[in-house]
Amino acid sequence: MSDILPFCQVKLQYLLDLVLDQSLDDNAFRVAAYLALTHADHDTGECHPSFETIGTALGRHAKSVKRALNKPEMARHLTVVRGTNRGNASRYRPTEDALRRATQRRREGDKIVPLSRVKEGQSCPPEGTHLSGKGGQERPPNREKELKPRTTAAAPDLPGKGQSGTAPARSAPPSPLVFVPQGICFARDWNDRLAQEGLATLDRSLPLAVNGPHRGFWVPARSPAPRGSPEWREQVRQLRCLAGKEAGKLEQRHAG
Repeated sequence: MSDILPFCQVKLQYLLDLVLDQSLDDNAFRVAAYLALTHADHDTGECHPSFETIGTALGRHAKSVKRALNKPEMARHLTVVRGTNRGNASRYRPTEDALRRATQRRREGDKIVPLSRVKEGQSCPPEGTHLSGKGGQERPPNREKELKPRTTAAAPDLPGKGQSGTAPARSAPPSPLVFVPQGICFARDWNDRLAQEGLATLDRSLPLAVNGPHRGFWVPARSPAPRGSPEWREQVRQLRCLAGKEAGKLEQRHAG
């Protein structure tokens, strides 16, 4: 499987494969997509949530979830290793065939389409325009214009003094917070970027929050913005504000 890309890089292509499979009904597709988007491992796509956890998230009974998993398994989208008892949950993992199809879709989409060669320059007529050899125009002088007093030059247009002009560049506006469950690829993307920037990771700077059945963190976006962009600088500012608020709460607790 060395030629297969990590699951986080082919997740969208894997989901497209599920969408295009007409043998999957709505319930089967929702269960398979939920596993891929919420619980899948960053590299392999493997996960092991219980039927009750999946059912609570999707509003389905555990038995309905169990039946729905049969279809993506039969269609070779998932490999299901069923648990033996309540303490040993079933394990789900994308099949090698599904990962190969997703990898092929990803690589085909990454190919650069060469542009057709076009003729450079402009098309001009072979001969220039025939102009008269006599220069200038013949017209009588305008005495009224010569006697009219000259007006003073207009004042320069200064943006800094309330006049029109290009406003100075502003930083990106703050974005609403997004919940990212702990342990999924989005949380790892944040931790990798923060480590590259020499900043503390999510679990060391932000409080662990609970959102429904999941534990995770509230962050400025599902994924970090490109490095050096105004959006990334704004995300770092928001993270520092969140970390500062958490530190302030801890100080108040210790003081109390």
